[in-house]
Amino acid sequence: MKIGIHNDNKSYSVRWIEYCKERSIDYKEVNCFEDNIIEQLNDCDALLWHYYHNDYRSQLFAKQLLFALEQSGKVVFPNFRTGWHFDDKVGQKYLYESLGIKVPSTNIFYTREEALKWISTATFPKVFKLRKGASGSNVRLVRNYRMAQKLINKSFKNGHPQFNRWGYFKNRLNLFRNQKDSLFGVMKGFLRLFVPTQQERMTTPEKSYIFFQDYVPNEGFDYRIEIVGDYCIAAVRYVRKNDFRASGGHDDHFDKEFISKEVLDFAFDIYDKIKAQSCALDIIRNCETNELVLIENSYCYGLDDDEFLHGFWDRSGKWHNESFDGRDWMIETVINEILHKKNQIIGVK
Repeated sequence: MKIGIHNDNKSYSVRWIEYCKERSIDYKEVNCFEDNIIEQLNDCDALLWHYYHNDYRSQLFAKQLLFALEQSGKVVFPNFRTGWHFDDKVGQKYLYESLGIKVPSTNIFYTREEALKWISTATFPKVFKLRKGASGSNVRLVRNYRMAQKLINKSFKNGHPQFNRWGYFKNRLNLFRNQKDSLFGVMKGFLRLFVPTQQERMTTPEKSYIFFQDYVPNEGFDYRIEIVGDYCIAAVRYVRKNDFRASGGHDDHFDKEFISKEVLDFAFDIYDKIKAQSCALDIIRNCETNELVLIENSYCYGLDDDEFLHGFWDRSGKWHNESFDGRDWMIETVINEILHKKNQIIGVK
């Protein structure tokens, strides 16, 4: 068994390489951005690549490369079911509806005329989203018809930049006020008001569609459930001050008392329906109906300094107050898939 790992000296790849070294697992560092990547992987059983939503290069071909390798018989992470809808809220809408997953009512229009006709009878507030974006970026609360009309006109004219400079700066400033970011971070956000990032320069505006979702009155926080196999990390994230978004605010609480068996069961049911290797689910409770609803999903999760210090849950609802590393679960899932081809299985933990 030999595992190929795309190593960029950051992200999950650092831990995956450490894992292989600690357990004497044969691995090979590869570069997915080189033209001969298929040749590099000839002697490998698998490829692990933690690609990002804000890397314009991987946006071009990461999913295609991984699926091509999967089609050839190699094990990959993330595989097709896990990653095809990553950073794609439009794709997720159709996935959730087809699988019967409970989500807020979502409407997407591909012509200006249809969108304007719809908002003429719609009730507000609504939530506007772009297809791409993480940590609450590119998400706005639409309070009335006039605001919706302006967003529609922009969507079918010049479009919306994928990187929201003003939103980025405001988030940095709010994090600094809450002692969750440094003055350097604020200055970086201020600089971005005037100097575009490489990502911004190399990507095109989002246009020719409009995405509206019902605003769901909630408990003032969301549930963040991160699952691999039969284990999960669970937390609640409180909404930002004077805002409706929890994602990106970094007001996370891992107290196990916040997490009920109902929430865990809801999350694992979604995970099973998607049939993913891993997922990070944003879930809220509708205070009017008392129902849990899924907001969105990612194949990976952020790496805050204390992400793996609070214990974890298993599928049965049992709490495990012990040290772990969620990145290990991912590579162990890949190892199991490889060994399954050889009729062998190891425990994943």
